[in-house]
Amino acid sequence: MIVSELFETRRVTEWWTRPLTDVERANRSERFFWWRVTAILGVGISIGALGIMQVRRSSVGIRTAYELVKTSEALREQIEANRHLEAKLTGIKNPNDLRKEASETYQMHVPGADEMEEVD
Repeated sequence: MIVSELFETRRVTEWWTRPLTDVERANRSERFFWWRVTAILGVGISIGALGIMQVRRSSVGIRTAYELVKTSEALREQIEANRHLEAKLTGIKNPNDLRKEASETYQMHVPGADEMEEVD
């Protein structure tokens, strides 16, 4: 049993240290070349994918900024419209302007003493 163990160990050692034939060297060289090509392509594709992700992330930020500007402008316009409407409402509350608008626009008249009715 000891002899067979030594024989097996010797075969493994000889396999590892034996000189390579030209065909084996060519095959190893070709495999190494394709592994290098695959590794370079993998690194290139990874860097390209990371670059694309970065560009998309920054473009999403820019798009969001433009949407915020549009929303801010719409809000500003709405606030300005509210101010104009409040000013108009304040002007309408003036009794003299109300009487004038009622008589000119809606053909209303000031009720007389006999036309008034009180509601409980």
